Amino acid sequence: MAIQLSVESELGPALAWSGQLMAQIPFATSQALNRTAFQIQQAFNYETTRYFDKPNAFTQRAFRYTKSTKQNLEVVVGAAPLQGRYLRFGIQGGARPAKGFERLFLQSIVDTRAIPAGTQLAPTRKVPLNAQGNVSLATLRRIKAGMEGTERGGFFYGTPRGGNRPLGIYRRSRKQLFAYFIARDDRATYRPQFPILQLGTAKAQQVFGGYLRSSLAEALRTAR
Repeated sequence: MAIQLSVESELGPALAWSGQLMAQIPFATSQALNRTAFQIQQAFNYETTRYFDKPNAFTQRAFRYTKSTKQNLEVVVGAAPLQGRYLRFGIQGGARPAKGFERLFLQSIVDTRAIPAGTQLAPTRKVPLNAQGNVSLATLRRIKAGMEGTERGGFFYGTPRGGNRPLGIYRRSRKQLFAYFIARDDRATYRPQFPILQLGTAKAQQVFGGYLRSSLAEALRTAR
């Protein structure tokens, strides 16, 4: 006796299920991509504390992501525009651009022709730093106000006479000179230190498959 099987009764439901599955794949993929992008964003923000020296809260919240849709299965994870201006040098490396306080001070100098191109200002031990190792805004404002004023004991930019002192920002106080910033015309460079591609790839490989499976299962469960 031969056993006979017919798939005709099951073929219709199987094809319907297959079509339903294919219809839900773009939506499930979009959901998985968005959840993965969120995890990558969180990882990038957390890893700033590992790869950068004492990053402030602004840097630790630097990364954002754009969401995908089922029509456009693409997500982008990157730094916000303001943080990206300086983080790109920690990611890609390259010559350091002028910092905000350098532009602030140099704009206060009347004779800008005396400033070599690419001049950078290195703070001395006289300058108090905050917890992140940066010059505080209050200190910068006080120095800028002293450079623009005419009172004795104020700040000035230049090369003091005698003593073979370098070009920089100094303060006169009780017939003494105190160096606050020393000018440098050898442009410092950054080396790449934040492995963004490796970190993002590792996190995506870790979570995307699981998110895709769970998203697809949920999409099929709730499909109409």
